[in-house]
Amino acid sequence: MGNEELIKQIRRKRLIFTVTTGRSGTAYLAAVFGYVRDANSYHEPAPEYVAVLRQAQGHPEVARRFLLEEKLPAIARDAAGIYVETSHLACKGFLEPLLELGIVPDLVIHRRPMRDVAVSLYTMGTIPGRSSKALRFYLSPADPGVIPLADWETLHDYQLCYWYCLEIERRARKYQKMFEGRGGRIVATTLAGLKTATGLRRVLTALDLSLKFPAWLTRLRFLRNSRFKVNESKVTKKDVTLPENLLELEHDVLGRVDSGELEKWLPDIRP
Repeated sequence: MGNEELIKQIRRKRLIFTVTTGRSGTAYLAAVFGYVRDANSYHEPAPEYVAVLRQAQGHPEVARRFLLEEKLPAIARDAAGIYVETSHLACKGFLEPLLELGIVPDLVIHRRPMRDVAVSLYTMGTIPGRSSKALRFYLSPADPGVIPLADWETLHDYQLCYWYCLEIERRARKYQKMFEGRGGRIVATTLAGLKTATGLRRVLTALDLSLKFPAWLTRLRFLRNSRFKVNESKVTKKDVTLPENLLELEHDVLGRVDSGELEKWLPDIRP
């Protein structure tokens, strides 16, 4: 199948991707979208972005090739009319190439408090720019196109985790503006919000989605899954002690990031 025919097939579907840090309840998010009529919902399906994530930083042609040769053909083969993916990796270099191909997905901006995410990453030893896992799955201050962080090599591990959360929040706001301008539907949510019937209904309404089950049956299944905890993970947390001066460390990061980018995208987050 040629690229033109592939893109035509993809445009006949609705695509919904996620902008999030990870460690935010994306597995639960995928389960929630599993209730949607005519939708198949996946957490981190193959082919996985991680295969080219590091190479794609600063090289959009790598991401484009991955999309055309692997990801989009897999989506085209999916039987449902609505394809939902809740991986936290799509927002790390793969969304802009989609737009350039003329494909405009809807976006779920899935948030968890930045400190909670930073603490989770820190206690698991997943340190952006430093640990092997973080270099595979997360962004680094050394990557092109991220919010600059002065002298990041000298900073505390927790500060790099917090910086990463700032970068994803910057991307969330940037992508909201970018994709809305192209006609995409955008909805923001949290794990706590999704665990309420009102929150679930708000997300479905914003995305113009309907449920595949009767409301009462959906509610029963929804409640059965609502005990999910973000911190459930196959990775054991490290035996580390959190710094006592988290606020001070966070303020130091805010003072080191590029002030222009901070003012442009994160004006409400101040040192």
